[in-house]
Amino acid sequence: STPLGQGRVNQLGGVFINGRPLPNHIRHKIVEMAHHGIRPCVISRQLRVSHGCVSKILCRYQETGSIRPGAIGGSKPKQVTTPDVEKKIEEYKRENAGMFSWEIRDKLLKDGVCDRNTVPSVSSISRILRSKFGKGEEEEAELERKEAEESDKKTKHSIDGILSERGVVSSLHMAPSLSCVSPTRWQSLPPDSARIMLEGAQETGAHEPIPD
Repeated sequence: STPLGQGRVNQLGGVFINGRPLPNHIRHKIVEMAHHGIRPCVISRQLRVSHGCVSKILCRYQETGSIRPGAIGGSKPKQVTTPDVEKKIEEYKRENAGMFSWEIRDKLLKDGVCDRNTVPSVSSISRILRSKFGKGEEEEAELERKEAEESDKKTKHSIDGILSERGVVSSLHMAPSLSCVSPTRWQSLPPDSARIMLEGAQETGAHEPIPD
């Protein structure tokens, strides 16, 4: 314990308050160091913040562009897609009938129609397409299967893919802390987020010392 009463000291010697988010200035520092190419394990040691916390903040930043902590407790507010965005989604689909939901999402960001905080999720875009274009269940299932295949080819962030690229045996024994993460969750992660988590887990489990 620390003089603050609620404060605790982690294994790295850093002080934290259980159940409270990390202060913003430290969150900014984590992202800033990552931008300079410093690895999560090094950031963890230098700032005395647990590796899991560093990875979580960087993953959130990659997914949302924000360093703000998530809400504590309760449910996430439902994001409502505006009529203008829905029209744009329909427009993209009419221009290219073979366009996948994740491609539409990327294009919404690229064209400046939405930012990272307002862009609808892939599942929301899929629901809009179903309601507007009325795809049957079999056709939709086939589309989702093809979409998953294309997404894997595009991002190359499956567990086997990342580990084989590094010449490492594909085994979650290499990263026991990640064994609870389902394959579906891995497939839904952005490439950088998956890499950050796997790199950190591998580095944490490595036997050779990592130089600062």
